[in-house]
Amino acid sequence: MNTLIVIDVSEPKPKSLYAREFKTHPRIGEWIEINEDDEGVMYEVIKVAHSSVGAGSDLYVKRVELSYKAVESLCGKND
Repeated sequence: MNTLIVIDVSEPKPKSLYAREFKTHPRIGEWIEINEDDEGVMYEVIKVAHSSVGAGSDLYVKRVELSYKAVESLCGKND
């Protein structure tokens, strides 16, 4: 497992989404799902910052939307 710090940069002031565990290391452009208030929310990975001193990596993300809406939009559903 990879434990990464996730930082939301959707707003002018960055917001920590805390340390999260991932089976694989997310890459720029990929979506990650984070549970917020019992709902899945998709975020797009904008940047990955790697530490040279062994402190791990930070993910900088922007909110896409609720997971089910993001998937519907991706699949072209507009019900």
